[in-house]
Amino acid sequence: MVSSRLDSISASPTISLSNRAAELQRKGMKVYNFGVGEPDFTTPENVIDYAFEWAKKGKTHYTPSRGIMELREKIVEEAKAANNIDVTSKNVLVSSAKFAINMGLMCILEAGEEVLLPEPYYSSYPDIVKLAGGKPIPVQTDEEYDFDFDAMSKLVGPNTRAIIISNPTNPTGKVYSEKTLRKLTDFLLENDLHLISDEIYSELIYEGKMFSPASIDEASDRVITIGGFSKSHAMTGWRIGYMLASSDIIDASDKIQQQTVTCAPSISQYAALEALRDKESPKRMKEEFRRRRDMVSKLLSETGKLKFRMPEGTFYFFPSYESDIPSKTFSENLLNEKQVITTPGIAFGGQGERHFRASFAASDEVINEGLSRLNDFIS
Repeated sequence: MVSSRLDSISASPTISLSNRAAELQRKGMKVYNFGVGEPDFTTPENVIDYAFEWAKKGKTHYTPSRGIMELREKIVEEAKAANNIDVTSKNVLVSSAKFAINMGLMCILEAGEEVLLPEPYYSSYPDIVKLAGGKPIPVQTDEEYDFDFDAMSKLVGPNTRAIIISNPTNPTGKVYSEKTLRKLTDFLLENDLHLISDEIYSELIYEGKMFSPASIDEASDRVITIGGFSKSHAMTGWRIGYMLASSDIIDASDKIQQQTVTCAPSISQYAALEALRDKESPKRMKEEFRRRRDMVSKLLSETGKLKFRMPEGTFYFFPSYESDIPSKTFSENLLNEKQVITTPGIAFGGQGERHFRASFAASDEVINEGLSRLNDFIS
């Protein structure tokens, strides 16, 4: 018998799509998968080799629960150099990025407290909030996906505890400006809130510039920054990332880590150490994604029946379509009729209805043939 606490928790729609794609491929069916949330590249060879060498040297055991010190110190160095976040190793916990979000919420939420989720949001956020005992509160953004502070103000109450954002944003590819994030930080301080800033796509920005709210001194204790290597170095399978936060939140998160996964995988930590030294691989991947982005933009424009913003970051488009068909039905029909996988917009909140997310972390062959099929379906 399954605990009732899971009654309100949904399976991840993006992982479910990946599972569905794998199932169809095992049956010998050719599918064109735009649902993936990971780079289609292999982890850079130097990163693999470095991790392998340390494995052969015997680094295959438990590490300190917060992560090996050399990696934590390198993360501190990188946070300052790249995003002007001033922390020490006491403010770093090494874990998978997604689990770090879970731990951050477990640390700051009492049962029933509310978390604001500006739409469209990463599909896992509402269920992560629920798993931590909280209540997700969706809040709409404007036509450009900028924060609607009036709408947020109306939703803030005595039980409101935090806001979660991703920047660059999954699924829209929006990159928030420094001005916008400073305004958000003022809103945090005025309303005594925490911010979880999910910056996993920070190295995939084509237009605009990365700005981290944790770099604002007066707000630094209010911000939990999430980072990692999955998107920048194609390391999704290594399950390695990190949390930057105040020492009390790191101490509390360390308790959770000790009593759950114990520590991040030892070999993955050495791989991450080499990844932080490797500045060229992320640049090459980003330029390839930029090329694909421009290709996808041209192909999506061909029918004249899709509207979309050019993504400033990430590897996603989030087009809207004219039909009243629910997005889940749209994606199911597209898969059944054209063998093309997209993520229904409703997975990212009510504002995502009549949209779909299409990842361009795919080969030229998949992009050209898959979007040709998509355009036929739309027409």
